[in-house]
Amino acid sequence: MLEMVDVEYIRKLYHVKGWSIREIHRKLKHSRQTIRKAISSAEIPNYELKVPRTCPVMDTYRDVISTWLSEDKKAPKK
Repeated sequence: MLEMVDVEYIRKLYHVKGWSIREIHRKLKHSRQTIRKAISSAEIPNYELKVPRTCPVMDTYRDVISTWLSEDKKAPKK
């Protein structure tokens, strides 16, 4: 699995320095298919939690805060 730093480094070597996929493969020891994926991807990878984390301190107040925020949205602007 590639880290974001590795992806950016691979893209820099390919686009800026003009290295071939084979040269990058020899230098970094990643598979050529992985290098091709890193070069073709232009988006920043996002990390999403599978299960939301609990917050033991805030969980008791979360409902009260959400009602305050919803009431504040309905209130007239100052």
